[in-house]
Amino acid sequence: MDLPGRTPNTLSKGGETPVTVFTGFVGVGKTTIILSLLESMPKGYKFCLLKNEFGDVKVDSQIAKLKNIDVQEMTNGCLCCVLVGQMKEGLLELKEKYNPDRIIIETSGSAFPGPIAWQVRELADEGFVLDSILNVVDCKNFNGYSDNSYTAQLQAKYTDLVLLTKHEGVSERDLDRVIDRVNDLNTDAPKVFVNVDQPVSPELIFGLDTKLFELQGAMAPNNKTFQDELDQHGNKNHHKNELDTMEIKCFGNRNSLTGNLDLQKFEKFLGTLDKDDVYRLKGFVRLSGILETGSEETTSAICVVNHAFGKWTITPVPEKQDMGPEDERTDSPAHDHDHCHDDHHHHNHPHASHHKANDQVLQMHFIIMGELWGIKHKLIYGCGAEYASGQALCEFKASSDVVEWDKSLPGTYSEFVAEQMASKQ
Repeated sequence: MDLPGRTPNTLSKGGETPVTVFTGFVGVGKTTIILSLLESMPKGYKFCLLKNEFGDVKVDSQIAKLKNIDVQEMTNGCLCCVLVGQMKEGLLELKEKYNPDRIIIETSGSAFPGPIAWQVRELADEGFVLDSILNVVDCKNFNGYSDNSYTAQLQAKYTDLVLLTKHEGVSERDLDRVIDRVNDLNTDAPKVFVNVDQPVSPELIFGLDTKLFELQGAMAPNNKTFQDELDQHGNKNHHKNELDTMEIKCFGNRNSLTGNLDLQKFEKFLGTLDKDDVYRLKGFVRLSGILETGSEETTSAICVVNHAFGKWTITPVPEKQDMGPEDERTDSPAHDHDHCHDDHHHHNHPHASHHKANDQVLQMHFIIMGELWGIKHKLIYGCGAEYASGQALCEFKASSDVVEWDKSLPGTYSEFVAEQMASKQ
């Protein structure tokens, strides 16, 4: 099978490396589609993934590496604003190190594709060509999240192809509403349904030779009319304007490998998270009660947790013995937390001290996104009640907060909330 990206036509241009960009709101299934491409690739065809993650929880990158995809992570910022410039370095590094047939860029949920496309086009002399911009739309949830996210609307408006996911189980009437809404934003781009059990065909999404975001013309970076449209909402505060985010870390004894949290208890907690509040939860946690492969015995293991709009998967990673020395607790509560906006933290830690807990290692590390301000305490207590120490970094649309503890949280949720309220007085 001949794939676009190494066709004679491409090779005649000097053997450029084609770049495909995936956009889409958090939790819509971008990584799932990218991983499914592996099943359709011919032997010897190699692509690399440039992955933009919220915070520094490299969950999807870990999954991709387990499937032998070379990954370059770009964290703690957005490719379309904070990490402008670093993306070019990442592309050049991937090309030099792996010489792939194609590079796929997976953006964060709040990234506008324009600045990303312009950066790729500016690397034409380095052998890169922008092939396509693809937008993934979650049919179950699009009409809800697109109301709150101007960026989600822009992603659907400026794309070569719309990939419609999670359409199974959606009524015909609701599906028509989603397609009508997408057509209102973008009439010209084809809309294609993506099935869970059927990999996306490379012939469908590769070789599109996009004309979007060329360096000259109506969508050029120096076109004032176009920039005025983007500036309506598209500033460097766009993450904060559209999503609340929380990063929760919990710590346990360095010598304990049993796991503080039981699988069944953790899944019960996940089941209480309303999809209208929690759009996305992803990260790592050490869980007990994990069934051993080919046995009825249970064990503990570090697991990858992927939760999106009320559905989740928990994948044990037996070869992962710890969450990395770079994730261990440090003296600064926000040592690795960088955002697209000014930070105004209010430290709230009735249980916390400022000395380093040398006997504690990371047992849980999550990024949570959605409408979270009203359920902050529920999320902290639900994640942290089993741990002797932890921290929660909260970035809400209207405020920021840091909650820390270095001894067990109160025995009941109501006691925890009362303690938090008292600490603010």
